[in-house]
Amino acid sequence: MPIKSLSQSSLLNFEKYSSMLAGNTKVSYGAYDLLQTEVLTSAQAEITFNSLNTYATAGYQHFQIRAMIRTTRNANNSNYYVRFNGDTGANYAQHYMRGNGSAMESANLQTSGTQGVYVYQGATSATSGTGTYAASVIDILDPFNTNKYTTIKVLTGFTGSISRVLLESGLWMNTNAITSITFDEYFGANFAEDTRISLYGLKAA
Repeated sequence: MPIKSLSQSSLLNFEKYSSMLAGNTKVSYGAYDLLQTEVLTSAQAEITFNSLNTYATAGYQHFQIRAMIRTTRNANNSNYYVRFNGDTGANYAQHYMRGNGSAMESANLQTSGTQGVYVYQGATSATSGTGTYAASVIDILDPFNTNKYTTIKVLTGFTGSISRVLLESGLWMNTNAITSITFDEYFGANFAEDTRISLYGLKAA
């Protein structure tokens, strides 16, 4: 059955399309490009990627963070903040869904946080088991678009003394273009040695 285009006001002119594009221009994206990587050779309190505005002029439209994170917290897991442009105003919100293999739950984590969007259970810690790191993929959409707030999507998980997989979403309620991204541990501990955080960029083909 033909598709009627909402974006092109087809409900008014009853124009019909045989494609899901419905008359809109197709946008194609290439492969992700590695832009920056930080690998810790010793424990460190904070990790920051700076001068990100240069990637806007290079044509990048979206960012992706790929991380393997462990902290020095004396527990079996940890959280960390993702803060944009050093902003510590009450401008962050997020929620999550979590599964542990036998049960699932969801919750609203914060509506006006000040330290950043925090990645809930996005890191292992000192009692997680030797060499055990949590893996996270964080998509940061339209980081240079100044007409809307910045949204992020997080997929993270780990296995060890406990196991978790989480799908999270976050919001930075600020329309400024992103110029820096800072990561710091939620409980005040350090990121452990061999923690790796990489920043990738995606541009239209």
